[in-house]
Amino acid sequence: MLSEKDTIVACSSPPGRGAISVIRLSGDKAFSIIKKITKNKLKKQISVVKFPLDADLIEKCVLTIFKAPNSYTGEDIVEISTHGNPYIVEEVIKKCLDSGAKIAKPGEFTLRAFLNNKLSLDQSEAVIEIINANSKASLKAAQNSLEGGLKVKISAIQDKLRETRVLVETLIDFTDEDVNVYIEEVKSKINEFKLFFASFNEDMKAYSSISNDVKVVVIGPPNSGKSTLINAIIGKKVSIVNEKQGTTRDVVTSSCLIDGIRFVFSDTAGIRKTLNKIEKEGIELSKKALKSADIVIYLADKENDFDKLPIAKNKKNIFVLNKIDLTNKKAPVGGFAISAKTKKNLKSLKKALAHNFLKLNQEELLSVNIRHLDLIKKAYKNIALISPGLVSSNLELVAENLRNCDELLGEIYDPISSDDMLGKIFNKFCIGK
Repeated sequence: MLSEKDTIVACSSPPGRGAISVIRLSGDKAFSIIKKITKNKLKKQISVVKFPLDADLIEKCVLTIFKAPNSYTGEDIVEISTHGNPYIVEEVIKKCLDSGAKIAKPGEFTLRAFLNNKLSLDQSEAVIEIINANSKASLKAAQNSLEGGLKVKISAIQDKLRETRVLVETLIDFTDEDVNVYIEEVKSKINEFKLFFASFNEDMKAYSSISNDVKVVVIGPPNSGKSTLINAIIGKKVSIVNEKQGTTRDVVTSSCLIDGIRFVFSDTAGIRKTLNKIEKEGIELSKKALKSADIVIYLADKENDFDKLPIAKNKKNIFVLNKIDLTNKKAPVGGFAISAKTKKNLKSLKKALAHNFLKLNQEELLSVNIRHLDLIKKAYKNIALISPGLVSSNLELVAENLRNCDELLGEIYDPISSDDMLGKIFNKFCIGK
């Protein structure tokens, strides 16, 4: 995927005009390339030099050097701070290329940091999450992961796994009489771990929602007030409100921050029986939207309408009875009674939306992506397969399942990886990162 012998160069600051731009040079030849261009001996970590752009133009810039292995990539690095003019940046990069550097690929600086053991894979992924964070919670989660928080949490689970696995593998070589003494202990440890892992799995899903925005789908019959509710929560008109049934035919999304967490709301077509082909398609889109939701708000203005709605499994479901400004209605069991029009009880509903995530320790939030969740799901399956009967009859298989679980969790931060997999991860980065 790359030649680590190449010295790479790219602009690390955002493109366009600004006060300054930073060009990063990394590799074995970084120092010699800059010495050749500027005639500076690089004796100081920070120095002001004259950088010749061509025969007539000279740019006064600041050089900052980082000697391997004490740098972001683990290689020799020179950061060239220039005036933020695209022409200057282009000419500085050209000079570096003419002197032996190669243009960096997207994410190549961070990839080198990973390959040189400066960052684990989950920390590398956290770099892009910091850049893309759009709420206080998602930024905090990404920062914690960059500092190694996810790896620490995963490693603690692996320690528990290995402790149990060592006991199981030791018992394999014992006689049946000796094994029977410890079988109940193994069963107890496995059961304890299953409960712990189930809780951990739910936390990871919640962390993932925060990292990737919490997806809320509002579903209900026509004219139940879905668009009005979303407009009230967002605080501005983002969905069309009309007394005529069937006005929402596409899934309309909009977002807002609630207690520092970004929620993305999907306004869906009203669920009802209809012969209208376009409206039918909208209803099908509504049902599909349920699959990707973290939270589903079921909105109705009549209690018996809830029975007509498609209820999603394995989701956080919130039942809301609307239009209490028109009639005296009680909230459904465990749900809410509101008026989206007058905003009565809206604060309670918004508080409930954020509650699932605010109960997490805000100082321990972690950046969790789809790759992590997939590995955790596969790891959990291996644990779920270990029944009390299996412990009594086949310790070799128990040990194998524990080992598989351990290896899958390890893939989160230290993968036995292919170039294709790494390419998919680091190609998400922009050039210069």
